[in-house]
Amino acid sequence: MLEMRMGKAVEILSHKDRITEVLLEIDHPVKKAVNYDFITGSVSVGDWLYLNTTAGTLSLGTGGYHFVMANDSRRQNHMTPVGHGMKLRYTPVQVKVPFVEQELIEAREAFQQALDLKGRLVCFGELHSMIPPLCAYFRYYYPDKLRIGYIMTDHAALPLSFSRNITALIEKSLLDTTITIGNAFGGKHECVNIYTGLQTAIQVENCDIVLVSMGPGITGTNTTYGFSGLDLGFYIDLVFRMGGVCCFVPRISFADKRERHHGISHHTLTILRDIIQSPIPLILPVLQKSNTQIMLRQIQRNRISDRYGICFYNGEGIRKAMKHFRLSVTSMGRS
Repeated sequence: MLEMRMGKAVEILSHKDRITEVLLEIDHPVKKAVNYDFITGSVSVGDWLYLNTTAGTLSLGTGGYHFVMANDSRRQNHMTPVGHGMKLRYTPVQVKVPFVEQELIEAREAFQQALDLKGRLVCFGELHSMIPPLCAYFRYYYPDKLRIGYIMTDHAALPLSFSRNITALIEKSLLDTTITIGNAFGGKHECVNIYTGLQTAIQVENCDIVLVSMGPGITGTNTTYGFSGLDLGFYIDLVFRMGGVCCFVPRISFADKRERHHGISHHTLTILRDIIQSPIPLILPVLQKSNTQIMLRQIQRNRISDRYGICFYNGEGIRKAMKHFRLSVTSMGRS
């Protein structure tokens, strides 16, 4: 059962992209809450709020905020007119959305045809924090020449508006369009699944490059296969089979002291070793010798070099692009 408490809104901390952050008067160490205006309506100072405090009490990664479930000062909300489909189906917060497959009449024919990616580049990243460096790199080195789209899966945070990264990328014109698939919602286009999400990126938005990743807040269980990024392997095989050029961004960190994520994360190793069936290239960063040796031992131990062509890339260009656009990202609190 979830934990629910009441708190009073004493200050509006921010309001942007249909999301309001409020400071609370509440008997709980976490004093901030997120309100999704398009679900629970607007919030004003003095409102009494019903709050989902579960993650905050458990001190989880999703626990930096409480989440507003209902506003006791706003007993009724009126339904918006657009959309006929549902996401978060059969829950108290099921959201009405306009599925592009259903609503965009001029594109209906595209969804009757098999997907053809026609050599488009599709980049896959397990962590949401991988999206800003990719956008910055492509926009810096190919300004105004490439149309970049982001498909957000439903394997982590579900509301796109929760991502400050995406808001910043759109404001800086580093990202052209967004597509939310499955139960993720809030993109420019709402799609039922990854297949029609890719069709929308290519046929509707004419993207040259498509980025696929989940929102903030990956789930892991400290088991080999129990993590929410595993499905990327299946998506990569789909894209390869449908004529796309695949780029899988490995999860690598030497700041993370957890053994399973030190060097190449066991998530990445599992996807490469056991899930992906397509002969895609594996691009690794040029690092200092000791770190490179750690990565090579991991690759050898998991017999990954037997299946993939491995190449090394100097990431200085990415750092240069990030600095140019004044972007910085963290993952699980680490740079």
